[in-house]
Amino acid sequence: IHIPFCTTICPYCNFNVYPQKIAQYDVLANCLLSELEKNLTYFGNKELASIHFGGGTPSLLPIKYMEKILTMILKNSIASHDCEITIEINPYEYEMQDVDSLYDLGFNRFSIGIQSFDDVKLKYLGRDSSRRSNILFAEKISNSKIKNINFDLIFGIQDETLDTWERDIKFVSNFDINHVSTYFLTIEESTPFWNKKLRGEIIDFSEDLYIKMVESTINILRKNKIYRYEISNFCRESFESKHNMTYWSNGSYLGIGPGAYSSYVDIENKIYQRWTNPRSPKAYFNFLNENSVSEDKVLNSFDTREYVKDSFMMGLRLTNGINIKQLKKIREFSLNQGTLDELNDEDL
Repeated sequence: IHIPFCTTICPYCNFNVYPQKIAQYDVLANCLLSELEKNLTYFGNKELASIHFGGGTPSLLPIKYMEKILTMILKNSIASHDCEITIEINPYEYEMQDVDSLYDLGFNRFSIGIQSFDDVKLKYLGRDSSRRSNILFAEKISNSKIKNINFDLIFGIQDETLDTWERDIKFVSNFDINHVSTYFLTIEESTPFWNKKLRGEIIDFSEDLYIKMVESTINILRKNKIYRYEISNFCRESFESKHNMTYWSNGSYLGIGPGAYSSYVDIENKIYQRWTNPRSPKAYFNFLNENSVSEDKVLNSFDTREYVKDSFMMGLRLTNGINIKQLKKIREFSLNQGTLDELNDEDL
């Protein structure tokens, strides 16, 4: 569920986000509910492993609308007994009583945009939080009844040292959480940071330092029984993100909201489809007034060969590697030298 609004748009962000001042949450909620109603049956009897409210800043959506959305999803789908229901939250925009309300509503996983516990880094990243506010929120939520918590951290900013990054990693290890995401700062086009790079104010980050930071992250978190399972993600045993694992395993998922992506995979019947919604809220609202049934959207169908290639590419992100057992369900697939040579030609 994509909620595309933020109170402040970070200078490094190239996600599909818009300033909150243009938000029409009542209109957005009605469109989300309408799209859900018409599309939930598209995936048939597939069991629902996760529900993820992302953005943007999804916690800005009034809780009354979240309740309606969750109710519709759970009433009209087959949710697994341990269905992961996640919401992304910025610590400076939410109080713990609000988090408790979301937990009582059914959210059982909270992903917190900490990014850093260093004031200099936070200011550079354009965050509205401070070291103190992040610590206070982290302490409260890690000591709450919520047991499935992720902290996002960013590394690789201009002039950052190994010591600075290690302080963040060691500090985050002090909290009773089960998942940590560590994202290397990439300078994306059409962002303020990109313009700074063009002006020579941001230079390419040292590859040697990047490697040292990654190695240090792995070692520090491992000592706290938080293990790497994907390029940027670490968790305690059995706390992998089900939402993201669906992406990395090249599975089926339904995206709802402005700019949301969807993918449908049916290996047995050789059906591989992807589609996306209009990006801007206005275009999305107009689209919903005209048509919002997945079957009627312009679909990007792809063949078995492309599915295998994508599965290899995504599988290489995981420490468990490529799911060969899954690929062997494809009759045309054979892991022979010819297949390997073809993948090698694709730089995989």
